[in-house]
Amino acid sequence: MPRSIVVMIGTDGETKVEAVGHSGGSCVKAMSPLTKTLIGGKPQTVVTKPEFYAPEMPVRLRETE
Repeated sequence: MPRSIVVMIGTDGETKVEAVGHSGGSCVKAMSPLTKTLIGGKPQTVVTKPEFYAPEMPVRLRETE
């Protein structure tokens, strides 16, 4: 599954940042720059998905000639 970060901004100005396709703590690392920029620091609410508790999958790069 490809990894992505989804940013949702509601009409009331509420901002949500969601990591998709990440496992373990990699989601926190990926979302950190966005949460700092969009909301100025720590989010008010943190919801963890089951994937957060899964072991991080190493990224394998295929070498080409």
